[in-house]
Amino acid sequence: MKVLLICNYKPGVGGISGQVELLQKHLREEGHTADIFSTKASVLRRLLLPMRLRSVARHYDLLHIHCCSSWGFLPAVIGITIGRRLKKRLVLTYHGGGGESFFDRHPKLVRHYLTRTNTNIVLSGFLAKIFEKHHLPYTIIPNIIELDESLFRQRETLKPHFICTRAHEILYNIPCILRAFQKTLTELPKSTLTLVGDGSQHAVLKQMVKDMGLQNVTFTGKVDNQDIYHHLDQADILLSSPTVDNMPVSLLEAMNAGLLVISSSVGGVPYMIKNGNNGLLFDNNNHNELAQKMLWTIENQAIALTIIQQAHQAVASYRWENIKDKLYTTYGISA
Repeated sequence: MKVLLICNYKPGVGGISGQVELLQKHLREEGHTADIFSTKASVLRRLLLPMRLRSVARHYDLLHIHCCSSWGFLPAVIGITIGRRLKKRLVLTYHGGGGESFFDRHPKLVRHYLTRTNTNIVLSGFLAKIFEKHHLPYTIIPNIIELDESLFRQRETLKPHFICTRAHEILYNIPCILRAFQKTLTELPKSTLTLVGDGSQHAVLKQMVKDMGLQNVTFTGKVDNQDIYHHLDQADILLSSPTVDNMPVSLLEAMNAGLLVISSSVGGVPYMIKNGNNGLLFDNNNHNELAQKMLWTIENQAIALTIIQQAHQAVASYRWENIKDKLYTTYGISA
């Protein structure tokens, strides 16, 4: 089969782009043609996207569109419009934790496009409920993660070495992590925090660290997605505090690497993380509770290490081998 993957693609950044790269890799390894068409462009160039896509897409059997909210819905608009004109099979994967508010604000737009695909894929029960609310068809197929046992490091003890790999954007609420880390430092002065990545709030976060007088905070700057595991290996506990989220691959990567995950309980995260079983959850934007969980992890080593083992086992369900049959069904082919 010839598959064209359509999304706001940017190489090496993870997120939706990272998932599309993984999907392309696996499809090619199984003998299919799989190429990426990026809708990421300037305003002027976006005006030409429908014409470009029409020229490219006519050579493929299936268009697999990856989209999310706001401008991230553009791949759906263009891909479905052109795909239907060319009478191609259309599969759409909806990503992103902001789906509920976006669907509520634009119900007619969403329904117009998402009822014109052959199959809509959502990543978890969180988005499934939103699709049900709007009477949209869907099937649940989670994200893919590359499982390499060499990436897993068995920790004998957990040190207060914390890391966050979320983009420096408002919705990821990294100030909550900084406030929690400040509290943790009073109890564990040798604690460290590494903030991996970049974004529109990068300078704001650096200034916040300075204003708070925080010690032991390291900013790595922009890191290529293939280098994430190097940084994860230097830490023991991953922190994530988004205000909205769907199915963050960053949590799966940490679980795969042997870190204990502590995340805010928002969106699709509780469908991935069961509190006290394969990770720890705290209430949205509650830095006091986050600090308590950070300290609890260090003080309860035996339980925390058991949680890590259970998390590592749970990640296996996100392997390509456990996902591809469902995906191929949506493609209309047999594995």
